[in-house]
Amino acid sequence: MTMKKNIIDDYYKYVEDKYCSKTSDELLGKKYFIKDQFGQGTFFRIKIEEGLEVSGFDISKMDMDIDNRMTHEDILEVGYCYRGDTKILSLPDRKEYTFKKGDICIYRTLNKLEYFKLKHRNCKTISIHIDFNVIKNAIHSIGEDQLIIEWQKNINSIFNGNTLIIEKASYDLRKIAQEIDSISNDNMMGYMKLKLKTIELLATFLEEKSKESLKNIKNKDIEKITQAKEIINENIENTPAVKDLATQLNISVYKLQKGFKDLTGDTVYEYIKKVKIEKAKYLLKNTNLSILEIANEIGYENPSKFSNMFKRYNETTPLKYRKSK
Repeated sequence: MTMKKNIIDDYYKYVEDKYCSKTSDELLGKKYFIKDQFGQGTFFRIKIEEGLEVSGFDISKMDMDIDNRMTHEDILEVGYCYRGDTKILSLPDRKEYTFKKGDICIYRTLNKLEYFKLKHRNCKTISIHIDFNVIKNAIHSIGEDQLIIEWQKNINSIFNGNTLIIEKASYDLRKIAQEIDSISNDNMMGYMKLKLKTIELLATFLEEKSKESLKNIKNKDIEKITQAKEIINENIENTPAVKDLATQLNISVYKLQKGFKDLTGDTVYEYIKKVKIEKAKYLLKNTNLSILEIANEIGYENPSKFSNMFKRYNETTPLKYRKSK
């Protein structure tokens, strides 16, 4: 199976060139051995299929740094720590984290951070990486744009403005992680088990986080936010101002904004822009309307402003997007 190169490939190439004395090809992946001057231990990497892979390390002691400035891919990482700990310093915000035994972490590679400094001490971890673009392409191929919107909302609500989240793993997550650790990776049966368990760990973690975010919102507030979303979706051409929307729903602007952020991961304004973009993408793919007509359909009298917003979210112009589809 041919895999497209991504930020994870760049990361392991960097690790191999700077920190490793040698590598060895395994049946289902690759193993990396750390040079003595940097510490003791190994890294491993297994590509399960395009867009999904497992990696990790078992290190007694090692300090390393990661340059994050060239990251362009949107990849989600969910990790588990079996023992020891890793101290993490992110720059330039200088936030400090500790990833220790029994912890689960979630990280999104597409962010504004420039560097990470890591100190591993008697640490063993596993990480699962899933590429958002692969998910998007798979779902777009069957025409289900709404699934993409819902997926992005769920992920945004989990992060809620954060870049890295570390917390104690639940019993279910610890159990799955231990099962993954016991799987042999030198035969086809092991590959099949590993694939199933990595997906189970991801699904369980994301389901737990989604339920957790909903607990913070009262049922009546959820109803109000749902109504607000319906009003926005039904009035894309002329969406109401946040204040007018709050008045219409008999809720304070603060509660409306907070509820939107908690439930969707976006502000009301950001949500409106994303809904407009998704409507534009649908029209570009499924109609012969001109760019000007589509801009008007979603409330933009100026097609240039529409094109600029579209490109900011999709890294391509409306016309190029239409041709590609």
